[in-house]
Amino acid sequence: MTSEQQIESNALQSEDAQVSREQAANLVISKYTGWAAGSGVIPFPFWDVAAIAAVEIKMVNELLDIYDKPFSESKTRSILTILIGSLSPQLLVGVTAATLFKVIPGIGSALSIMSMPILAAASAYAVGQVMVNHLKNGGDLTNFDPKAKLDDFKAYFKEGKKKVDPAATT
Repeated sequence: MTSEQQIESNALQSEDAQVSREQAANLVISKYTGWAAGSGVIPFPFWDVAAIAAVEIKMVNELLDIYDKPFSESKTRSILTILIGSLSPQLLVGVTAATLFKVIPGIGSALSIMSMPILAAASAYAVGQVMVNHLKNGGDLTNFDPKAKLDDFKAYFKEGKKKVDPAATT
């Protein structure tokens, strides 16, 4: 094999590996989006939020594994806090209300069960997409600037809501 053929072969293998990583990452995001939605129906206030955070941390850990990058739980928590905190105040109040509704028998639980899974799934989807885009470009947790990713996160959050609930408009 000539050196030119070897270079071409290596480039194709590298491209195949990238596609394979992206496929694996998409499967991870899909899996954890579902787990986050399921966590949104936990009937105990604030346990749902803790479960959703744990799901997102686990998802980031798996995504980092796919891209052979080191994991740090504290750095991941910091990133998630900034990203999720960037959502509109109305939405954050809505999430708080949805989790608090769980203490109201009947209607409160029903309202929460209708909204929390959608918001949780959209959040996990957005976190996953932003993280994968960063990792695809050679990034890792040490050089992840969540403030620079806020617009992308918000756009993916909206996209995630539409994927989970086609009736979602915001």
